[in-house]
Amino acid sequence: MPPTDDIDDLRRKLAHADAVIAELRGVVADLRKQVEAQQAHIHRLVKITFGRGGERVEGPTLFDGLDLPDAEQPPPPVESSTPETVPEVPPAAKRKGHGRRRKPADLPRRREDIDLTAAEKVCACCGTLKIRIGQVVSERLDYQPMALFVRELVRPTYACRSCESQGHDPQIARASLPPEPIPRSGIGSGLLAHVIVSKLVDHLPLHRQEAILARHGWDVRRSTLCDHLRACGHLLTPLYDLMRRRLLRSFAIHADDTPLVLLRPLRTAYAWVYLGDAANPYTLFDLTAGRRQEFPQAFLAGYRGFVHADAYDGYNAVHNDVRHLGCWMHARRYFVDAEPTDPRAVEALAFIRTLYAVEREIQVEREKPGETFTAADVVRIRRTRAGPILAQFRDWLDEQQRSATPKSLFGQAVGYARNQWASLVRYLDDARFAIDNGAAERAIRPLAIGRGNWLHVGGDSGLKTASVLLSVCAGATRHRLDPWAYLTHVLSELPTRSTGADLTDLLPDVWAKAHARVRQRIA
Repeated sequence: MPPTDDIDDLRRKLAHADAVIAELRGVVADLRKQVEAQQAHIHRLVKITFGRGGERVEGPTLFDGLDLPDAEQPPPPVESSTPETVPEVPPAAKRKGHGRRRKPADLPRRREDIDLTAAEKVCACCGTLKIRIGQVVSERLDYQPMALFVRELVRPTYACRSCESQGHDPQIARASLPPEPIPRSGIGSGLLAHVIVSKLVDHLPLHRQEAILARHGWDVRRSTLCDHLRACGHLLTPLYDLMRRRLLRSFAIHADDTPLVLLRPLRTAYAWVYLGDAANPYTLFDLTAGRRQEFPQAFLAGYRGFVHADAYDGYNAVHNDVRHLGCWMHARRYFVDAEPTDPRAVEALAFIRTLYAVEREIQVEREKPGETFTAADVVRIRRTRAGPILAQFRDWLDEQQRSATPKSLFGQAVGYARNQWASLVRYLDDARFAIDNGAAERAIRPLAIGRGNWLHVGGDSGLKTASVLLSVCAGATRHRLDPWAYLTHVLSELPTRSTGADLTDLLPDVWAKAHARVRQRIA
C-alpha cells in the first residue's frame, strides 16, 4: 500500500483532473454552439446572396389533408334559420390563356386607309372598273413617344369705343389667367404631374429625366426640377393633411418602415408607411431623419384603434400592447432563417402554413358571387379552424423552448413567437383584422425599388416633400387610378381653392368614383 500522503495527493490530482475535464467540456460545448451559430450565419448569407428570396413552404406537410381529432373539434355552432355549409378547399385558380388578347376598346384609334391603285382597280379579265363591296379592318397596337407642347392662352382684349370717343378713361376688359400650380413658372400641371409620376411611381431619378426631357426639347436642370417638386409638395400638403385625418379614423391600420440614405450630412433616414382600413382607404408616408419612437407617436397622435405592426418598441405608446396586432409573416421569417440549421423549424412552418390555408378559404368564400359571407362567418371559421391549430402550436412552442438554445436561430424564432403570442392570435377576434402585415410591406415595396434608382434624399427639407408626393401617388395606385390623370386634375384644382376649403372631392377614393372610366382603364 502506498503512503497516505500519496493517496491524498492522487485524490487531489484526480479531482483537479475532473474539474479540468468538466471545464474543457464546457469550452467544447461553447465552441460547438459558436460554430453552429457561425455556420447558420454563413448559410443565411449564402441564401441571401444566391438563393431565392421567397418564404413559401414547398411540398406537402404533415398537416395537409388531415382534419382535427374529435377531441379537438370545437363545439358545433348554434343552428340558425339558414343552414350553414362548411367551406370546402378552394379549387386551383384557373390560369389565363396565353393567346393574343383583344385590344382595349377605349384606346384612341387612328384610321389609315390602304387602297388599291387606279390600275389595280381595273379587272384584269375584262377591263371593267371594279366596285367596292366591303372592307377588312386589321388592328395593330402602336406607340407614340411623349411629346412636349406649348399651351398658348389667348385672352382677347376689349375696349369701349364710345368712352374713348368722348374722352373718358378707356374701359378695357380682359379675362384673367387661370392660376398656375407654381406661380410665374410657366409650367403646366400635366408636365409637373409627369415629373412626379416618373420619379415616384416609375422610379426615374431626376438626372435621368433631365436627359429625357432634353431629348424632347426642354433643356432643364435637375435643380429646377427639385424646386418644382418642392413647390408641388407644398401645394399638395392640405390634401395630405386631410388624408391623414381620415386615416386616423380607421378601426385598424397597418404600419411599417424602411431605411433611406439622407445627405447633408450623410446618415440614415426612415420612411414610415401607414395604411387605413376599408372605410378610410388612404396610404400615407412619413419620412423622418432617424428611427425613434417619437416619430410614429407624433404621426399617430390621438389614434385609439388597432395597429398591425412588427415588434418595434416605437409603437408601444400607441397601442400599449393591448391594441397591437402581430404579423405572422414576421414570425414565419424567423423560422425560415432557422430551417437550414434546425429541422424542427420545418414543423413550425407547417403550422403556419395551415393558418394561411384557412385564410385562403375565407378569401375564396368572400369572393364568391351572390354569396352573403358576413364578418361573423369569418370569425366563426377562424375560431373553429385556426383556433385549435394555434392551441397545438403554442403547446409545441412551449415544449421546444425548453430544449432550444436561446441564441440560436431556432431559439430566437421560438422566443419571438412566444413573446408576441398575444398579438399574433388577436386576429381571431374580428373580421377586420388581418393575419399579417403584408399590406404595409406591399405598400412600401415600390419605395424600396425606387431607392435603388434615385439612391438618396437630398436633405432634411426633402423629407416632407417626399412624404407628401409619395402619399398622393400611393393613393392613386391603391385605387387603380391613372396617377398622371389624377395628379394633373389635383394640381389644376388646388390653386383655385381658398385656404381651408373643402378638398373631399380631391381624395383618391372619391375621385375614383367620379372618374370610373379612368379607373376601369387601369384595372
